Amino acid sequence: MKLIFADFETYYSQEYSLRQMTPVEYVLDPRFKVNGLAVKEGLEGSPYWLDEHDIPAFFNGLDPNDTCLVTHNALFDMCIVAWRYNFYPRLVTCTMSVARACRGHLLARVSLAAVSVHLGLPSKGDVLHKVKGMDLDAVKAAGLYNDYVEYGLRDVENCAGIYKALVVTGEFPSRELAVMDMVLRCALQPQFQLDANLLAEHLQEIKARKEHLLAQAMLLGVDGKTDLMSNDKFAEALRSVGVSPPKKISPITGREAYALAKKDPEFLALLDHDSPAVQTLVAARLGHKSTLEESRTERLLSISRLDWSVTHLSKGAWMPMPLRFSGAHTHRLSGDWSLNVQNLPRVGKLRRALIAPPGYKVLVVDASQIEARLTAWLCGQEDLVAQFATGNDVYSSFASDIFGYNVEKKTHPNERFVGKTGILGLGFGVGWPKFQLTVKVDSKLQTGTEIMLPDAEAMRIVKFYRQKFSRIPVAWHKLNTLGIQTLAVGGSWDFGPCIFEKGSILLPGGLRLFYTDLEKQESEWVCSYNVTTKKIYGGKLLENVVQALDRCIVFDAGIRIQQRIHPYRLAQQAHDEMVYVVKDEDVDAVKAIVMEEMTRVPKWATGLPLAAEASVGQSYGDAK
Repeated sequence: MKLIFADFETYYSQEYSLRQMTPVEYVLDPRFKVNGLAVKEGLEGSPYWLDEHDIPAFFNGLDPNDTCLVTHNALFDMCIVAWRYNFYPRLVTCTMSVARACRGHLLARVSLAAVSVHLGLPSKGDVLHKVKGMDLDAVKAAGLYNDYVEYGLRDVENCAGIYKALVVTGEFPSRELAVMDMVLRCALQPQFQLDANLLAEHLQEIKARKEHLLAQAMLLGVDGKTDLMSNDKFAEALRSVGVSPPKKISPITGREAYALAKKDPEFLALLDHDSPAVQTLVAARLGHKSTLEESRTERLLSISRLDWSVTHLSKGAWMPMPLRFSGAHTHRLSGDWSLNVQNLPRVGKLRRALIAPPGYKVLVVDASQIEARLTAWLCGQEDLVAQFATGNDVYSSFASDIFGYNVEKKTHPNERFVGKTGILGLGFGVGWPKFQLTVKVDSKLQTGTEIMLPDAEAMRIVKFYRQKFSRIPVAWHKLNTLGIQTLAVGGSWDFGPCIFEKGSILLPGGLRLFYTDLEKQESEWVCSYNVTTKKIYGGKLLENVVQALDRCIVFDAGIRIQQRIHPYRLAQQAHDEMVYVVKDEDVDAVKAIVMEEMTRVPKWATGLPLAAEASVGQSYGDAK
C-alpha cells in the first residue's frame, strides 16, 4: 500500500478559524479556501508542495484502494480530503491519535508542535501567524510564499517523523490502525442526519428552564447570571442563606478551593438541604453552570444548517460523529469538536435528533454488563461468573440477598436498582458514601424516583458485597501490593491477560496503560499522567484494567463486524455500544451478525461469559 503523508494549509482570519468553529463548520463555510498542500510520499521521499489548483489532479492520480493517507490531525485534514476532494483512501491514519495513545501520558498536548519537540524533531516556524486573513495570492504578494511553503514542508516531514518513531518501530501496535480508521470514518463519512426542528425545540426548552431558575435565584438576592457563575460570589450567596460553602483540595494546584461543581458530593447534597432557599440557589447554579447541553444543542443546530452541496454527499442535514481515539487513559474513545458525542444523554432529545436517512434504520448493539462480567472473571469470583453465564438476573439475585426476600424486576424496581448499582459499581472499591450518592443521583436520572439509602444501610450493603464476593477484594489487595510494586520498581507480573511492568501494563492487543513516576506520598501512591498527578490503588487499578479490556473486546468485535457487513460501517460508538445505520431490508441480517460477534469470547479470555443486546429505531434515541 502506498504511504502518503499530507498537511493542508488553509485560509483563516480573526473571525473565521478553528478557534471559533468545529472542523465541519469551517470546511463547509463559503469562506473556506485551500492555499496549498504539503506532501511526502513514503518515509524516504522528499516532501513537495502543491498550490491549490494542483491538488485535484494529485488526488485524481492516486488509487484509493492502494493508499494509506497519514495526517497529523485527521479529524481536520481528512475532512478536507473527503468532503472537498471526494477521496477516500483504503486506510486513514492520524499521527496525533498515535501520539496520544503512545505518549499522551507524558504530554499536556499532542499538537504537531508539542509532539515534534517531545521527539526531538525540528520545531515549527511562526509564519502561520503572519498570514492570517491571506489567501495564496495575498501570501505571495506579501513576500511570504517561500516561508509559507517551507512551513508546510516542515510540518509534513514532522508528521512522517512521528509515524516513523511510533508506528514503524512497533511502539504503536499495527493492528490498532484498523481501529483508528474505523473510528475516524464516523466523522469523515457521516451516516446520521439531524432533526433541526427537534433541536430548535430543545434549545428553547433549555433557555426557558434556565431563565426560570435565574428568576428564582434573583428573588434570593443573586444579582444576575454573573453571581451564579462566579465561585466567590456564589459562595457569598450561600453564606447569606446560612450555609458554609463546601471546600476541597484542588488536585491541580494542591490548594484549598470551593467545591461547587456538579461532581462535588457535598455541593450536590445541598439540593436536599432543609432550606428551600438553599435548594433554589444550588439548582440555579447547576442549571446555569452546566451550559454543555445548551452549547452542544446550539452547535448541533448550526451544523444542521450547513450546505453540503459543496460535497459529493446527497442533500441533507448530515452529522459527522467526531470521536477521539485513545481519548481516555484506558484507550476508550472520547468526544471531539466540543460536542462530546460519546456522552449524549440516554434520555431526552439530543439522541432523538440523530436520525437515519429515509429507508434506513439505526441499529445499536450494547455489550451487556461487560465491566461487571470482566471484574468477576479477572478476580476469579466463580459463583458470580456462573450467574452471568447461565443468564440469571444478577441484579435481582444480589438485591434478593441484600434485602432478604425475593426481588423481581417488575415487582421490586427500586430494590433491583440498588442491586444493579452494587453489581456495576462496588467491584472497584467504592466506599459507602459514594455508593449512597450514586444510588441517589442515578435513580433520579434513570427511573424518575429518587432512592435515598440511610447511612447504615449503605454501609451494610457495601460490606455485604465485599463478603459475598470476597475474591474481588482479594484482587484489590494483590493489585495494591504486587501490582503497584511491579509498576514502581520493575519486574513482571501477570494479572489475567495483562502484564505489569515498570511504569506500564501491557494489554492483549499491544497497547499499554501508563503509570509514570509512580511514588508513595505519605500513605497513598500517586503517578503522573498527562502532566497531572493521580492517585492509584488496587480498586482503581482494577477499574483501569477492566475498562481497557472492555475496550479491547468491543473494538475487536467491531473490526470483525465491519469485515462481515461491508459496505456498512460503524456510525457511532459510545462506551460499550456500537451503532450502525442500515437499510431497512438488511436490519435483521446485520443484527444477527453484530450479536454473534459481540458475544464471541476472545482467545485470551477463556471462560468469560459475554452477552449483548441489540435494538433498532428510526433515531439514535429510539434505538435505546
